[in-house]
Amino acid sequence: MRSGFLKTPSVPLLLCGLFFISHNVCSAQDILKKKNQPQFVAMMDQSNSFRGIVFGTSIDEVQKTNDLDLVTEETTKTDPLKLYIRAEEKKSLGNVAIQEVIYYFLEGKFYAVSIATLDIRQTENLRKALEIVYGALPQIDKESRAAVWTGKNTTAFMRFNQITGEARTLISNNDLQKNYDRTMLESAKKAALEL
Repeated sequence: MRSGFLKTPSVPLLLCGLFFISHNVCSAQDILKKKNQPQFVAMMDQSNSFRGIVFGTSIDEVQKTNDLDLVTEETTKTDPLKLYIRAEEKKSLGNVAIQEVIYYFLEGKFYAVSIATLDIRQTENLRKALEIVYGALPQIDKESRAAVWTGKNTTAFMRFNQITGEARTLISNNDLQKNYDRTMLESAKKAALEL
């Protein structure tokens, strides 16, 4: 019978293989330990920014280094919330493919960013990334069923479509959220006067 691939490997070869496997397992465990340290998990929340744009920065400052286009001209000129897209937007976060990114400016200041994912795999990877950034599993909002991560400077809300796997994630600045709530109430009161 011909000797082939089923031949039993020699003892030194087995020992080398076991060393390689055990070395890689130890390396992976070391990486996970490092990733669980506070300096790794709090990066976005600590920087209080998204893709280098610090929350609270004025639209004029952001426009100096980023080509942002207003999403719609149909919003009223007095609306304090304006939505923009970046002309040369990168359609990924690491290996997570994203459909679109929308930048929200409240009263002229960068307030939030919305990230849309196309399918369950991309959505789940973004969800895991948020768990790493915030260092915890999300809370589930009882009313909207959205996953919510609250950090020191930012909060992330992920709304997930269980049928399509699509999701929209909004990451907002905690300080500016108070202004958003105030302006939304004022807008509702103005609209109520015209009903």
